[in-house]
Amino acid sequence: MNAGVSLEHNFSMLLLKLFVVLACFHECLSDPQVHHKGYMLTGRATGDFVPKITPTASPQPFLPLLAPSPLSTFTNSTSPKLSGLCMLNFTAAQSLISITSIDCWAAFAPLLANVICCPQLHATLVILVGQLSKETGVLALNRTLAKPCLSDIEQVLAGQGAGDGLNQVCSIHSSNLTEASCPVKDVDEFENMVNSSELLASCEKIDPVKECCDQVCQGAISDAATRLALKASDPLSMDGPHVLPQHTTRISDCKTVVLRWLASKLDPYHAKEVLRGLTNCNVNKGINAPSILSS
Repeated sequence: MNAGVSLEHNFSMLLLKLFVVLACFHECLSDPQVHHKGYMLTGRATGDFVPKITPTASPQPFLPLLAPSPLSTFTNSTSPKLSGLCMLNFTAAQSLISITSIDCWAAFAPLLANVICCPQLHATLVILVGQLSKETGVLALNRTLAKPCLSDIEQVLAGQGAGDGLNQVCSIHSSNLTEASCPVKDVDEFENMVNSSELLASCEKIDPVKECCDQVCQGAISDAATRLALKASDPLSMDGPHVLPQHTTRISDCKTVVLRWLASKLDPYHAKEVLRGLTNCNVNKGINAPSILSS
């Protein structure tokens, strides 16, 4: 029995290592600074690829054909069927969507859910809503639009190779796009209630290793979330060991609002690095509690 468990564990680790290598290789190839477009082989004669030499011209160097990306077999995009109701800007976040679809690729999503797929998916939701707040002035979607937007996100990711049913795999609900129980969602009110400059300074650039030890950004997020939650709480209910469960939930929901505000102040890629760095602190410590992004 122990041998069977060990074999299954080794196989899972092999799949994990293979997926990480392929994902990293894909990001390198998708970098606009190093990506080169290959030639199409169909519809051309063999002689078209041989440099033509004329008596009066100098010979031109022969350029070898570039092979397609090894991940092209599972990153082909299909047109998603969108609701037409969602205001989220998927086009502006195309690079983020592409990374998420690879991290949640159908074959690996269930195996790597808590380590790769779900943290990236939660970060994507935070960033999409945070970026939208720059236009709407609101750090949440209303409950009417949250459901079709969540469906659109799943459709867009599935169209690029992500697995179906990610909402079940990662316990995602439409409330993850709203303010949930947090009493503050307007950007102006948020910035009047928290020390936004200190919050941004603590979190705009983090060292993944130091942050897990010092928790500078995590502490700033918790302080800001507590301030927001106080708007709907009795301050006396926070003192001592008898903190009301609903207040704990409210602080957790307000942390998501705080993260969206941070995401609105950073470009999508930078925001993704910060959010994943915060999540990795929990993953590396083997914490079973929900991630800071999964509230």
